[in-house]
Amino acid sequence: MTDTNKQNIYTLEQNLIEELNDNKEDILENSYPIDVISEYAESWIPIYNYDLLEVAQSDLTLGHNDLEVEGDIYAQLSFSIYERLQSVACQWLQDNQVEVTQ
Repeated sequence: MTDTNKQNIYTLEQNLIEELNDNKEDILENSYPIDVISEYAESWIPIYNYDLLEVAQSDLTLGHNDLEVEGDIYAQLSFSIYERLQSVACQWLQDNQVEVTQ
């Protein structure tokens, strides 16, 4: 039986995109949209260690990064999740800024 309440990186990515779409106009009209999407990405990082481990379990590549992150494994996982979500948000911004200019 699968636990549908388990957090995973794919759900976090989809939730982030949904939130960005819901706030699309405000984001694109902001003078610093990259700062705004960074805040949204950061808001989706789980805060509890158990949840961080659940997300990491959904994609083990989150446990590997080439950057030196100070702190324990949970700080490293938080940073890896943030990087992934930030990448998704930047791609969303790029795609939507292109739509606006066309």
